[in-house]
Amino acid sequence: MSLRIENLNVAFGETKVLHDLCLDIADGEFISLLGASGCGKSTLLKSIAGLLEAGTGKVLIDGKEMNGIQPQKRGTVIVFQDLRLFPHMTAGKNIAFPMRIRGVQKERQKETVSRLLGQVQLTGYEDRKIREMSGGQMQRVALARALAADPRLLLLDEPFSGLDERLRAEMGELVRKLHRENRLTTVLVTHDKQEALKFSDRIALMSGGRILQYDTPRNIFRHPINREVAEYFGRMNYIRDGGKEIWVRPFDLRIIPSGEDCRVKDIVFMGETAEVTVDTPGGEVLCMMTGSDLEALGIAPGDPVGIEIGRKTGMAPAEGREKM
Repeated sequence: MSLRIENLNVAFGETKVLHDLCLDIADGEFISLLGASGCGKSTLLKSIAGLLEAGTGKVLIDGKEMNGIQPQKRGTVIVFQDLRLFPHMTAGKNIAFPMRIRGVQKERQKETVSRLLGQVQLTGYEDRKIREMSGGQMQRVALARALAADPRLLLLDEPFSGLDERLRAEMGELVRKLHRENRLTTVLVTHDKQEALKFSDRIALMSGGRILQYDTPRNIFRHPINREVAEYFGRMNYIRDGGKEIWVRPFDLRIIPSGEDCRVKDIVFMGETAEVTVDTPGGEVLCMMTGSDLEALGIAPGDPVGIEIGRKTGMAPAEGREKM
């Protein structure tokens, strides 16, 4: 199913949270709403689900305007950070709950619960009490319960933020797998840029209730439209060259062990990677490389070096390969 947001405005009292926001999501896409806390990500998600009333603007699902349509009639389901599982029920009964509400026959409920537990890798957990399950297992139950509602649009409001790094990565992989297997359109709210880059077809980077850039992970990282977007995804070097400004990621600068105008200022070794700060005629630049490449160079603070811009990048890309 497709989703279209047209000039959406949402306010809490006198405080405007979303400002004329527009967004197009194609059928089957996996989209991340990315940004710092308070930028409007969750407000947008809840507006799509019908849990918040828009001031002005439209939410259209498969071309049909949803303004005034109740949440349960939109074909959407939302998974919150706190999961909202029923602690007095078993995993199986939690998953069956949305089907019971819709009056699905018990035999069909049982079959669906068994299938969904298999999909989330919890086969045999039908009778396990929620309070006896780990955080990761509860996340899987919440996802299975969401899928039991047979949604056309899956909305995820930072459901993995309470998990450690390993479990978070596992859950992200699982969500992407479920997205493909169930042919869903999925919108994930996250503040984790690596999570968004890894799993999304497109990313909407938000700030102050607006979308700064909506693009593929590769384009939003390699070709940010302004400095705010560039710096959100990591450090950037701004190099003046011939009257223009070139934006270069630290990994796109290559140090060569010959040169006169540049000098190594500092080296920070971090195991797999290393940061090298270099003084140039145009100011300091930061280079990043693998630890093994640093060892092969054999450079130390104070050494003269050269710097090569190896790739085209940023709003003012380098023309071919340029040396400093």
